[in-house]
Amino acid sequence: MPNDELNALVDRKRQGEEGLGVLILERIAKDVYDRPGLYGFKSEDDVGEVFERYWTRIGGLADRYEDMGCGFQAFLVSSLRYMARSIRRKNAFRYDREETINEDAKALLDPESMLCRLPLTSVRHHRASSGFPRRDDLGQSATAFRRRMLFICVKCANVIDDGEAEGLAKAIGLDEDELLQTLTRARASGFGTRQRTESRRRGRDAAWLRMGAASRRLTREVDVETRRWLTASIEKDRGLYIRAVRLIARSSPMISNKAVAELLCIPKGTVDCGVGRIMRRYKALYRDQKDV
Repeated sequence: MPNDELNALVDRKRQGEEGLGVLILERIAKDVYDRPGLYGFKSEDDVGEVFERYWTRIGGLADRYEDMGCGFQAFLVSSLRYMARSIRRKNAFRYDREETINEDAKALLDPESMLCRLPLTSVRHHRASSGFPRRDDLGQSATAFRRRMLFICVKCANVIDDGEAEGLAKAIGLDEDELLQTLTRARASGFGTRQRTESRRRGRDAAWLRMGAASRRLTREVDVETRRWLTASIEKDRGLYIRAVRLIARSSPMISNKAVAELLCIPKGTVDCGVGRIMRRYKALYRDQKDV
């Protein structure tokens, strides 16, 4: 049923009468809340969200209206239905994005998927057979070994977490607090990480989220053209994701020996020698890693 009062108010405004803007907005709001279905809304909550987001735009509808013989209310219905569809699309995308994030978070937090990392496990398993010093061994050889292991830990600061580092320190007799503080300084320094790599990680994550959201939307979409567009969008983001993963895989997060030397305030040659000696002497650990 046409709202003759609203149409009359808009006609008066178009004829030059001033001070009707607020009154027209009030009449629009009242009519939309009274008959939300007519304007494409499923509930009053949807109406409130549209008015919150598009209040200025709705307030300017009377100024943009041109009489085409259908009355202002027909123009209003068409405009608000478009806004309602926009809100539903945005809400659906936000919901799909949040669900994708939640699913990924659940997978990451699954206890069965949180496996022990190999380096620490290998150190504990091979300590006796590989000649690792006892924790209470304060001899020159044991002290040198721990210092070289410190070099290795600092090199791996970007890929080893604090829990693993603490366990490693306990296993070989390193000072736990000192090791964690050193790793914190190494990570904060930015060595081993590049701005381009961080940008690629952000691009990878964004592509993954878009793929997940679009895939969820595709399962409930019935329009053929929209499904075709969603499929193309998923394939495009899949290509971006794969490319980003490959580029990230080529970049090494390891800290260079030169940077390790700068962090520990020692000569680079000392780090080169210590790291090389550890790698040569305990290469059995790396052979075991290939078999895992």
